[in-house]
Amino acid sequence: MWYLKNFDELSKKEVIEIYKARIQTFIVEQQLNYQEIDEIDKRAWHLFETDENGKVIAYLRIFQEVDGAHIGRVIVDEAYRRQGKGTALMERAIEICQEWYVDQPIMIHAQTYLQQFYESLGFEVWSQPYQLVGIEHMDMILK
Repeated sequence: MWYLKNFDELSKKEVIEIYKARIQTFIVEQQLNYQEIDEIDKRAWHLFETDENGKVIAYLRIFQEVDGAHIGRVIVDEAYRRQGKGTALMERAIEICQEWYVDQPIMIHAQTYLQQFYESLGFEVWSQPYQLVGIEHMDMILK
C-alpha cells in the first residue's frame, strides 16, 4: 500500500520502518558512513510503500528548497528491486512535484551509477560528478 505523509502524520512504527529501510540501503548495503537522519525529514513529505506487515519496501522524500523541488533518499528494498517499484515510486513523486510545485524545477542528487535510470524518467545531468558522503553523485534536473 502507498502512503504520502508529512513527518507529523507518520506513526512511530512508520518512522522506525522508514529509518530501518534507509539505514539498510545507505549505511549497511552501500557502507556509507554519514548521519542518515537529518532535519530535512521534519519538513519533507514521505512517499512510501509497505508490504502486508508494514515493512517499508520503497521510499523517497520530497521537499522544497529555494532553487526548486527536490526528491531524495530514493530506495527500494533489495528483495523488491527489478520489479518496477523504483519507476512507479519516482513517477508518482514527479506527478506530486509537478502538481504542488508548479513551474519550479524538480531536482535530485543522484548516485552516478543510477544515471540511466533517472534519465529514463526524464532527468538530465546538470553538474559534474562529485563526491558526497563517500560515493559519486551528480545533480540532475527534470527536463
